[in-house]
Amino acid sequence: MTRTGPVVLATSAWLLAAPPAQQPSPSTPQFERVQPELFAASGAQPNAWADYDSDGDPDLFVGFRYRANRLYRNDRGTFTDVAAQVGLADTVETRAAAWGDFDSDGDFDLFIGFAARAQGRAKLYRNDDNGRHFVDVAAQYGVGLEGTTRQPAWIDYDQDGDVDLFVAYRDQPNRLLRNDGAKFTDVTEQTGIGDPRKTVGVAWFDMDQDGDLDAFVANQDGDQDGFFRNDGGKFTDVAPQLEMSWAGRPADQGSVGPAIADYDNDGDLDIFIATYGPDVLWQNHGDGTFKLVSRGTALAGEYHSTTAAWGDYDNDGWPDLFVASYLADQAEVPDHLFHNQRGTFVNATPAAMLEKGASHGIAWADFDADGDLDLALANNHRDGAHHLYRNMLPAAAAARALQVRLVDQRGRWTQAGAEVRVYDAATGRRIGTGLVDSGGGYCSQGATPVHFGLPDGVQRVRVEVTTLRGGRRTVTSVDDVNPQAYRGRGLEIRAPR
Repeated sequence: MTRTGPVVLATSAWLLAAPPAQQPSPSTPQFERVQPELFAASGAQPNAWADYDSDGDPDLFVGFRYRANRLYRNDRGTFTDVAAQVGLADTVETRAAAWGDFDSDGDFDLFIGFAARAQGRAKLYRNDDNGRHFVDVAAQYGVGLEGTTRQPAWIDYDQDGDVDLFVAYRDQPNRLLRNDGAKFTDVTEQTGIGDPRKTVGVAWFDMDQDGDLDAFVANQDGDQDGFFRNDGGKFTDVAPQLEMSWAGRPADQGSVGPAIADYDNDGDLDIFIATYGPDVLWQNHGDGTFKLVSRGTALAGEYHSTTAAWGDYDNDGWPDLFVASYLADQAEVPDHLFHNQRGTFVNATPAAMLEKGASHGIAWADFDADGDLDLALANNHRDGAHHLYRNMLPAAAAARALQVRLVDQRGRWTQAGAEVRVYDAATGRRIGTGLVDSGGGYCSQGATPVHFGLPDGVQRVRVEVTTLRGGRRTVTSVDDVNPQAYRGRGLEIRAPR
């Protein structure tokens, strides 16, 4: 669905104005553009971070509409486009990208989906020789899919230890492909997850806390949303009974990009949905039910939003929210960075991001290892660009953070959808809850550590990870962690067998 024309903005002054800039505080966003000449190319759509070359810092893939795709290698905070060198410079209009270790060899492979009008089959790029070269093995593994690809996700839906592939489509039923080692098997029909509606975004997490991954499906053009509950590998759409389907909305409205976070710090995961219509925040009650809490708030504006991403940019322990807006006939439509003030949201968008923002891709990562989250944006307009913003949080505030990397016993990235919680070791107070990336941004999936900002005064923490295996939720704790000991490299935790 494409719309042109004005964006309806909230009219209250407190919603439209960023916090005063004359006395910057950690909560006043301060960002600067990085290598603006390199990131000036227009037509960017999905973007996703992952350390593809295993050198310890996150690299950035960006898919394009009008030009060759790019892979930005991160060398201690300086970026170089190496896509042509490693074999990832496709020139077909790219709509989706997801990093995941499908062959369980310890490095990140890349699934790429294209627009149907570009007549391109999806590609599965195997990472060979530690990122020096990528080889398309889609045909060999049975994933050379056709169609208007939207959200892909690498998730272990059957909990057998390897990642399976889910792909959302705008023009055909969604697909679930089970990883059987030598090939992928299409299990869409037998699992019941083949939603035929116009799907754009999907978010995977254990919504009912029964030990397996469920899928929230965001659909466009007036179609109802879906919420597919996983019952031992069989999926049932429970959105209608949860009253989360948005039945009866007009054809010019629809959901686009869901994003998962524990916005209210109560220990369970909530859902924000960027929509063509009023944006939506569903609060998780912790019992498999949700409540709509966005009406009448700053989040409920009709911004014609395409996607959103949560990230605690000021390290105060409360996840903030960036929302991108899009109109086909405008290069720059105002985006929104909402500061989370203990569960209440205030627009704090920096002027630079209003002038040079996103229309599609949003991806947070601490690319310079200074402790705070930086932001990559992608704009697919011919006169837009894709910008990388460095977070200029004061050093003392930037240092109040912990990054947690959750892997399996062999060090592989197979835990998408697992949960991480951090507690103040002195008081036992929960500081935050995070989700290992299972897809988001705009039709993309990254592979970055779970980031936690730490409030003033927190010296040591307890880290608790919840992994899903065999229909069970297994909790593992690491006690008495000194966050400063892991600054710049993060804490790696290996999930139990």
